[in-house]
Amino acid sequence: YVIPANPKTTMQQTIRGYFTNAITAWHTYHSIQRLVYSYLATGLVMSGMNLLVRRWQLAATKALTLPIPPNEGIKQIASAESVNEDEVTGGTDNPHTLTKKPVSIGTCVFTSASVTEDQAAQVDIEMGDVRIPIDIIGTLGETETPGTVLATGDKLLISYTSGGRTITEEELAEATEISGDTDYEFKAQTIRTQFYPIDFESVVLKILDDSESTKAQIESEEVDNVLGKVYLDKTANPAVGDKHTYTSFTALEDAKLEVTKVDTSFITWRRYSEGRIQA
Repeated sequence: YVIPANPKTTMQQTIRGYFTNAITAWHTYHSIQRLVYSYLATGLVMSGMNLLVRRWQLAATKALTLPIPPNEGIKQIASAESVNEDEVTGGTDNPHTLTKKPVSIGTCVFTSASVTEDQAAQVDIEMGDVRIPIDIIGTLGETETPGTVLATGDKLLISYTSGGRTITEEELAEATEISGDTDYEFKAQTIRTQFYPIDFESVVLKILDDSESTKAQIESEEVDNVLGKVYLDKTANPAVGDKHTYTSFTALEDAKLEVTKVDTSFITWRRYSEGRIQA
């Protein structure tokens, strides 16, 4: 780094601002996202972080599109799959261990033996995916017959821990007006949390009733798809007869995935499937 002759010029201050913005972006990246830049910097006399800073400053000074965060996700690689239905036989197991694992992410569905309404939410902890399978219409998480209907300003909040962070009441969604009606709802959707993976048994899902300035915890269930475990966040224990329907698969060890730069043979990312997924 060379100190310019006049570091206080408007341009120099702007460049340093872009540097700060790039470093801030770098600190939001997960280790896998940073690895992408490390691969791209291979052969260059710089680190992945320096490459991001360089690209950021060049783009910003020329009013071009800034570098976007590398896409991040989980690819489950399998040789076979099966659909399973487990029924709870004892009402003291929370967390409850499913009979098969690993579980295909997003497939586990909970059916209560005592509550006729659909489960309000399930949380796949690996990617922080909060799945709302059916529209929520009540301030206590009701999906069919609400005691108090949702209204403008009501919000869906989540608290959890992730990688040493404690996140309190992160806003997931704000209630929207039902088409052709005056009532409001949280639409059926999947919402990703700001941080992930989520620590198992740490989730508290609440609805803020804006008109009453009150917050009520609603039922949610965490799913550890790798270890094949589920955990009810509000209810102390599952009920006999509760069911989980899900797809399990036979994981492949040491399967290699590679991403190459377009129109080249340059590998920008390489990883192998993990044996621990069968642990």
